[in-house]
Amino acid sequence: MKKGMKVFLIFLAVMLFFTVISRATDSFLVPQVTVENPSAKKIEHIVEIVGTVERNLEIPLLTEPDLLIRTVYVSEGETVTEGQLLAEIDTEQLGEQIDALKDEIQILKLQEDASRSAAAAMAEERQRSYARAKEDYDTATEAYNAAVQKAENEKKAAEDALNSFLAQAGEGKFSGVPEEEIEAEKQRLLMNLQEKQEACEQVSQNEKDALLQAKRMLEDASGIQADDHAAQIGAITLDVKERRLADLEKLLREGARITAPQDGTVTGVLISTGQKTSDTAAFTMAVAGGGVKLTASVPKSDASYVQAKDAASVEKNGVTYEDFSVSAIKQKEDGSLEITVEADGNEDAFSIGESVKITVVKRSALYETTVPLAAVHVEQSGSYVYILSEKETVLGTQQFAQKIEISVLEKNGIYAALRDGALGSSSQVIVDSDQYINAGDRVRLLEQ
Repeated sequence: MKKGMKVFLIFLAVMLFFTVISRATDSFLVPQVTVENPSAKKIEHIVEIVGTVERNLEIPLLTEPDLLIRTVYVSEGETVTEGQLLAEIDTEQLGEQIDALKDEIQILKLQEDASRSAAAAMAEERQRSYARAKEDYDTATEAYNAAVQKAENEKKAAEDALNSFLAQAGEGKFSGVPEEEIEAEKQRLLMNLQEKQEACEQVSQNEKDALLQAKRMLEDASGIQADDHAAQIGAITLDVKERRLADLEKLLREGARITAPQDGTVTGVLISTGQKTSDTAAFTMAVAGGGVKLTASVPKSDASYVQAKDAASVEKNGVTYEDFSVSAIKQKEDGSLEITVEADGNEDAFSIGESVKITVVKRSALYETTVPLAAVHVEQSGSYVYILSEKETVLGTQQFAQKIEISVLEKNGIYAALRDGALGSSSQVIVDSDQYINAGDRVRLLEQ
């Protein structure tokens, strides 16, 4: 009896030992997983970029071109007040410019007088040519009418003579005159009529050619003359130079100074000492009170998440301002964006030229089924997740990894929104595992 009890106790000890060994082995070989239930969420896309503060209203400061700069007194970023001296122009070179302009204006005036005189002489010559051509045309018309009338009269006389002879012959007034003489006279009259007809036609054609020539000469003399714009061009050039002279003389009277037209900040110095001005701006200036704007580049990877009117926050020195929005977007060739962000307030908190962090948050519509992005796996045929399922085995209830195919609608770096139907709200989606798992593998829930 004692011996049987001893064997039983030894058996229990061995079973306990193997149970402990089995559990230890199980905990080492079976993957431990963490799970999370699907939930309803909005997918947020957070775009963080570095922007530069600029003035919202910037104006150019222009001056006359080709003037020598003697001294520049301000630099980029400097705040200036209305009337403050920005640069001085070399007065000696300015005076030379004025003298040269006066000479050019005098030459243009002389050229204008000469052009005016030449134009008057040409107009007078055209008038004389027209008068002569008109006189020749009138004379040719009279000669044509007279010659044609004379030829017509001679032809009419020949017709009348022939008709009279034929009438008398028909009345028998030539009885006793040999028939040969009567026929000869008839042929003579016919030939005379024919000659007069041909002469009439020839005279008409000759005189018509002369009249046509005279008419063409008259048309040439009275034709539209080509516009001569030289005088107009000269007048415009003269006006331009006189206005430039007036501007230069005013600049000299005012001390050859370039000054700030109003309070603001110099954003660009486009001239330097010893150089000459051009026909572009000498300075650019941000007008005080014009507000601020931020400009920034958005990489191609984030370009789809930024749109006009999106709200934005701006962080500077640890302080975040929420009253900004995307006001303008420009698409670049490489797919990235150039954006402008403007504020409705807090302009005084920013300085031109400083860098700040801009954050744009894009929130989607509410998705009923979202899971952590870490739970989503991708293969060539599509996307899938593993969920925790339980089965009854000879060893009792065991937990396994079940593969569920899904369709991802949208995702960010943390969550993925899924098409409804694949998962229920009570599904235990495997988010993490301490070992690599496949579909059907036995797993166990990590004890918290």
